[in-house]
Amino acid sequence: MKLFTALVVTMGLAVPSHAGDDPGRKLRVVVFGGHPDDPESGAGGLIATLTRQDHEVICAYGTSFRGDRRFFGRPEAEVRKQEATAACKVLGAKPKFFPYAHEKLVADETTLNEVSTWLAEVKPDIVVTHWPLDTHPNHHVVSSLVWRCYQRRGGWSLYFFEVMTDQQTIGFAPELFLDIAPVRDVKKRSLDEHKSQGPEEIWQAHERMHRRRGAQCGVDYAEAFKLVEAKEGCPLLPIPFLTRKSQEPARTNQQPAHE
Repeated sequence: MKLFTALVVTMGLAVPSHAGDDPGRKLRVVVFGGHPDDPESGAGGLIATLTRQDHEVICAYGTSFRGDRRFFGRPEAEVRKQEATAACKVLGAKPKFFPYAHEKLVADETTLNEVSTWLAEVKPDIVVTHWPLDTHPNHHVVSSLVWRCYQRRGGWSLYFFEVMTDQQTIGFAPELFLDIAPVRDVKKRSLDEHKSQGPEEIWQAHERMHRRRGAQCGVDYAEAFKLVEAKEGCPLLPIPFLTRKSQEPARTNQQPAHE
């Protein structure tokens, strides 16, 4: 499999996206997280930006509960699904819940087949998921499952996002940055729906990340992503990404070269 890359000089330069032969086409994007609040915290700005452009976004959650744990006197699965559904409503997205408990979410062949079958049914244009190096086993498992689905069937572009960087996500060197200032309040409101998870603490951690990534690309607040490759015939996110401010050119994946 070939990786197509292009050098882009980065001094706050916007990176054009490639959406195939029809740039006006409405895309279906799956943002696949380990738990309710992962897509919102790692890519809430991206999700809100896409739905404002009338693209379809599905937030998939690998697991919503641990054993018989309860919140507010109710089963955790019930509470967290309700919170995630409310968060998706704020973002304009749709939720998808897989039935696995935290401790039983593994990247075995059965789970891989179930996730692969669902993705084949949904037929996304793009999937965005956790960077695979992560201290939380559920994040790592979801990333592994999505990666293996990508290798097995492909047919869509794959991006990675980060969560709680340096605490959970590690070794992440993003190439693409999204200025989230226009949707930052929407992202916060979506996280606020996750009352069982202490949303203020999550927001504060991600605000530090927003400022850190913003400083790297020349804006106040940013989310960061990494594209695996630009595949011939597969749309890329229709987003005017920024690149890293640096004296050195940043390496980023762009339109496929035509051979």
